[in-house]
Amino acid sequence: MEAPVVEARAGVGARRMSVVLPVYTCTIFLSAFLLFGIQPMFAKMVLPKLGGSPAVWSTAMVFFQAMLLAGYAYAHWLVSRFSVRRAALIHIALMAAVILTSLPIRIAAGFDRPPAEAEITWLLTLFAASVGLPFFAVAANGPLLQAWFARTGHEHARDPYFLYAASNIGSFLALLAYPFLVEPFLRLATQTAAWAWGFALLLAGIAGCAGLVLGRSEGGKAPSPLAAEPIAFSRKLRWLFLAFVPSGLLVAVTAHVSTDVAAAPLLWVVPLSLFLLTFVIVFQRKPILRHGWMLGLQLPLVVLYVGTAVFALRFSWEIELLFHFAILFVTAMVAHGELARLRPSTNGLTAFYLWMSLGGVLGGVFSALLAPALFNSVMEYPLLVIAGLLCQPRLASIPMTRLRGGALAAVAAVAFAGLIAKEAYRTDMVRSFFGVHRIVETSDGRFRLLMHGSTLHGAQKLREEDGTPASGKPEPLTYYYAGGGIAEGIQSLRQARGGKLGTVAAIGVGTGSLACQIQGGEDWTFYEIDPTVIRIATDPARFRFFSTCAPATRFVIGDARLTLAEVADGSLDLIVVDAFSSDAIPTHLLTEEAFVLYARKLKSNGAALLHISNRNMEFGSVVRATAATVGLSAWINASVRSPDDIKSAKVAPDVAIILRPGVDPGPIVRQGWREQVGPGAARPWSDDYADIVGAVWRKLSTR
Repeated sequence: MEAPVVEARAGVGARRMSVVLPVYTCTIFLSAFLLFGIQPMFAKMVLPKLGGSPAVWSTAMVFFQAMLLAGYAYAHWLVSRFSVRRAALIHIALMAAVILTSLPIRIAAGFDRPPAEAEITWLLTLFAASVGLPFFAVAANGPLLQAWFARTGHEHARDPYFLYAASNIGSFLALLAYPFLVEPFLRLATQTAAWAWGFALLLAGIAGCAGLVLGRSEGGKAPSPLAAEPIAFSRKLRWLFLAFVPSGLLVAVTAHVSTDVAAAPLLWVVPLSLFLLTFVIVFQRKPILRHGWMLGLQLPLVVLYVGTAVFALRFSWEIELLFHFAILFVTAMVAHGELARLRPSTNGLTAFYLWMSLGGVLGGVFSALLAPALFNSVMEYPLLVIAGLLCQPRLASIPMTRLRGGALAAVAAVAFAGLIAKEAYRTDMVRSFFGVHRIVETSDGRFRLLMHGSTLHGAQKLREEDGTPASGKPEPLTYYYAGGGIAEGIQSLRQARGGKLGTVAAIGVGTGSLACQIQGGEDWTFYEIDPTVIRIATDPARFRFFSTCAPATRFVIGDARLTLAEVADGSLDLIVVDAFSSDAIPTHLLTEEAFVLYARKLKSNGAALLHISNRNMEFGSVVRATAATVGLSAWINASVRSPDDIKSAKVAPDVAIILRPGVDPGPIVRQGWREQVGPGAARPWSDDYADIVGAVWRKLSTR
């Protein structure tokens, strides 16, 4: 071969090599950004279907983990069975099919209303029909592109795992961008359009990456499939366990914090961001946090966690969040650090990701699907915290004979079965798809309380101050006491309509305290998404409000936005919105679409009363802006709580009333509440826009 030809080819090869790393890094980054950008975006679309329940996100994470496993299996199949040329053609054809059939992202037809039972099955089917194919196609790119990069001849090709860090940086930034940059400024329609354009750009990047590998082949011969590295089954099981624990813990922590603050992308993405950050750190060539530091920090943190649980220590919600996030981060750092240490050569790369993904799926399934069926309390959380200690290499290196291993497995199985049996007979906790409901009595035995998450949802007096049993009609307490905002609002509207309300829709049941607000001749119907709550509230052995004040009450089960739509237009005098998931009213009950629905169902002089109390978010501005946008007036009370109220289990609620302009809210509201004139400074919320960060910030600024 002549020298000029050789030099020319060498120049082309050098130029090709100079762009290999940038092209692969950018394509993997974009793929991960799209992969984790779709998760909060689509889960936000689905939230209104199931009452804003945080279980929607837990189930979503299980679905996405399962699809990630399917994507990794598909990538393993492509790499091990086909040449790069043929694998590239198959994958590019798949991505082109996604563009033609599945974009832009939207809720699939036929999923307008969930069933009263089997919510998880319905939700998983909805996710599969709506985003299954796009997510599957993007999920395969991480291991597939790393395997291709190993064939490029680049100087770092022998250890492509550093690209996994780049992938997780993309995932991490996508999750952080959503609550702070995407959700507050872009409507869902704009988000889905941008995602579709990003997917098209990704397709071009995939084609470029394949071309860079094929351009290296000589004589037009494409690189052959990789020969798999033989890996011991025990090593694969170790990978699986090291992925199982932090994945299960991620779901448990996310469910815990999103129940106690809000079912919103802001609190979904923080734990997942920390989870991904651990991958970024441990797969760096020189991790900024040493593995030994995490190994040493884990045990003291677990001891502190056990101590707070045993002694029932409580802190501010900010400290609680930081503590739970720290447990997740350190446990994940230990487990993922061990995964990085035990990773195989490039010939075992796709198998490694496949087993790691399988462990992640099993961890998610355990926390999101099995644990709610097995436990009445959130028992999976402490179990996974303790299991995190087994990720320590010192424990894994203990010699284990077959007899010793069998004995330990038998002891663990018996202990686990005993724990399940104990949980099954608990009467102080009841668990459903929508959370954990705790029925407890105060230390002095005077009150029985219903808790959801860490939030009080109602109380009944059992004994008077002198210790004698309470008798007669139960007195509404907590947010519903006489003189509180909810009771005042109902009474004021009743007075404005001649002393009696006609037809009333009450959204949310709780303990049933509102049943004792019903007066003779009024027709009240209660709407509740969780049948478990109805069973608790109507059981006179637990709470007597319904059995004493309204034993013939009608209940409608399902999300209120969907079930209320079936009520005749213009038929209601009052709608009481008192639905809560722990401390948070579901955001889809505060949107323009919700307010338009309320107005359509109300009579011309009707009103909607909204309970908007929240420890961490300010909703008054949202109600004002949203009401003004749809042409309604808003009044908001000024809640005041005295020391005597605290002793008597009375909690001053924040309440808003919305009605048509010119409609009389009644004398109590006119004299003591604040009329909201104009939209104010906040931006109105809609089904495709909600600014959770702004609501939290406004609450913090008033403290």
